[in-house]
Amino acid sequence: MGPYFLTHRCVFSSFSREKVTAKANLLKDRGIETLIKAHNSNQQTGASLQLPEYQIAYDLFVPNKDYDLAQAILR
Repeated sequence: MGPYFLTHRCVFSSFSREKVTAKANLLKDRGIETLIKAHNSNQQTGASLQLPEYQIAYDLFVPNKDYDLAQAILR
């Protein structure tokens, strides 16, 4: 994890890069900075026979100060 972990919170997660990008664009249009991080979901779940489309998970982070607003926008 990078230093963003202390200054940002995850507001949305998905296995679809397109969904996360769409949510990020919606927030950016409202003036909220975003950060997308991808991670291998096998490392966290321990699953060995996972479908390829579920191997990479994407997390959308926003600054702590914008978290409540971002949640309200994404509802």
